[in-house]
Amino acid sequence: MSSALQQQDLNAVVAGGGGIGAAVAERLLAHYPLARLYMLQRSGRCQIDDARFVSLPVDAENPNSLAAAARQIADECDELHLVFNAVGMLHDEQFRPEKRLKDVSPAALNRLAAVNAWFLPQLATALAPLLRHSQPSLLASLSARVGSITDNDMGGWYSYRASKAAHNMLLRTLAREWRVSHKHCTVVALHPGTVKTGLSKPYTPANYGKQVLEPAQSAEALLSVLGGLQAADSGKFFAWDGAEIPW
Repeated sequence: MSSALQQQDLNAVVAGGGGIGAAVAERLLAHYPLARLYMLQRSGRCQIDDARFVSLPVDAENPNSLAAAARQIADECDELHLVFNAVGMLHDEQFRPEKRLKDVSPAALNRLAAVNAWFLPQLATALAPLLRHSQPSLLASLSARVGSITDNDMGGWYSYRASKAAHNMLLRTLAREWRVSHKHCTVVALHPGTVKTGLSKPYTPANYGKQVLEPAQSAEALLSVLGGLQAADSGKFFAWDGAEIPW
């Protein structure tokens, strides 16, 4: 296990209270030496009955809400050791993954980019002072295998692919900068696998041919990956099973 996750009185932030974010939070509270866990979520649907758990309202498309949450966290703790970004969007009532170029709209491109890509640097900026210290720390952000330009053999899903590719570039660039400014912070992108959540449910029919994970399985696997990281892994992209994914 990474020394970042072994530390006593571990302070963690999980952004996103959906299926994976909630499962990660629950596992952290159950199996890691946490002092405090902050959940940043829009709806507040993830509520855990634990004195160490604090839910803060954050809307990925409203930077002011993130700044307010960061101020409260800074008022209550001096250091963060883990920031896990599970904020993401594939579809909503208006948008569906595009199969053809003619289906692509500026509205979908902009909306998915705001949630899947632009939120990451805002989150990192807001919490950067708390991740800059002498103890090992981790910034992990959920991406998706379809965000890999190298791995794109199927095509389609223009807006989602583009937003995750942008996320990946932002994360890798951040990792390079923080090698100097945040020397003890390891920054990685993670692919959680295909998980039984509201995000993937419409696209995993009964005859879906690939492995589908429960949120708890994905969370356990992702935290295991984080536990095995070294400083040299900063700026890399890993799948839930530990395999490195090409950018």
